[in-house]
Amino acid sequence: MNFPYLTNTVIDGEAERLRLEALQARARDVPVDLDAIVYDHLCEKDSLIIDDEAELPDEDGDEVLGKTLVRAGRILINRRLKESRDEGRYRFTVAHEIGHWRLHRPRVLASAEQTGLFPEVCGADVMTTLNRSIVGPTPPRHEIQANRFAASLLIDHEALRRAFDARFDAGVLSQVLNQVRSRPSRERGRFLAAHAGAGQGSLARTFAVSIEAMAIALETRGYLQDAPSLFSS
Repeated sequence: MNFPYLTNTVIDGEAERLRLEALQARARDVPVDLDAIVYDHLCEKDSLIIDDEAELPDEDGDEVLGKTLVRAGRILINRRLKESRDEGRYRFTVAHEIGHWRLHRPRVLASAEQTGLFPEVCGADVMTTLNRSIVGPTPPRHEIQANRFAASLLIDHEALRRAFDARFDAGVLSQVLNQVRSRPSRERGRFLAAHAGAGQGSLARTFAVSIEAMAIALETRGYLQDAPSLFSS
């Protein structure tokens, strides 16, 4: 199934709406209360069923991280993520599947209704997230969109700005970036995401996301400069 192009503004706005709907006054708390979003809001509002202890065998030689079963109203998360105790990777995968639920499920159901066919005929009844869909160099459009949604859901723009400014004033940021200035932007992002200074934990740990997820957020929001972009938020 072909999914339409969505601007980052649209995706970020949808993630923001969900966070506000579910958490209200706690929407900008760090880390984001993902359990409340899933279990107290989506499971109640959408009758969503989530199973984070699912046995999901590899497909096409790649690890299956999660699946969104559109017609069944279920999200499955590979139990290995929970067992690995990699909280950041687990949370990002859950948020990624929620991205499919919010961004793509309505499109799949509408298409099925218009054509008089069930979604599986369109090839989208089960949306499978492979490891390469999240970390690979060329994921499909709908996976890129779900990645963007997950980052926006877990890493609020205003909260990131406050946390970043608390760790990196202009002088400190310049000193830190000087250590990795010749490296590609994603590597610089990873370095900042993992850096713990001034007695504070790293940004990745503070937001309970993986270093990779935080690196992507820093890169796409203009933080990999001595003076972060005015348009980063």
